[in-house]
Amino acid sequence: MPDRFSCAAAVLVVLSIVIGLHGCTRVQTRPAAVDAAHLAGLERWRLEGRIAVQTPDDAWQASLAWDHDGRQDRLLVSGPLNQGTVSIVLQDDLILINEGHGNERISRDPDALLKEKLGFSIPLQSLRYWVLGVSAPGEASEDMDLYPDGRLKHLKQAEWSLDYERYRDWDRFVLPQKVLIQGRSLKLKLFADEWTIGNSRV
Repeated sequence: MPDRFSCAAAVLVVLSIVIGLHGCTRVQTRPAAVDAAHLAGLERWRLEGRIAVQTPDDAWQASLAWDHDGRQDRLLVSGPLNQGTVSIVLQDDLILINEGHGNERISRDPDALLKEKLGFSIPLQSLRYWVLGVSAPGEASEDMDLYPDGRLKHLKQAEWSLDYERYRDWDRFVLPQKVLIQGRSLKLKLFADEWTIGNSRV
């Protein structure tokens, strides 16, 4: 009789541990697919961080402040090439780059103007999704690798390769903190120091 009670007690202990571990796993697992759909549809966010740029001809680092509001993106790049602050405003296919002191250019060819002013070009309309850790809509993904929790680890899209080296839990969202972007003879490292989603800092 004691042996039966001992066996029953042991089984109950094992079951309790398994159920407890299962419960912990459920709490820690985040719905990455749901997050991705939500993030892609965000109308307003702000990213503050740093970039390190490497091209065949040059290499430099700068601070980055990126405000996305509906159809408009405004980027402030501070410190590259000893230029101070460069303001970039993109709305649809219209881009405006202001280097200060009245040096302002507007173009409907974002790639060409970025190349002229910053020494490299990158698809900002796609990058606005990539920095959130989601693929850009309307572009086929040539290659994709996910972390166990479903978040992007590697993405190749529109001839650009992205490696998401680190994510961080910013309270309400898990967002990229360190991303390596490569394409068109460009290597760009993005480090996110702070995210603001809507009117709430995260």
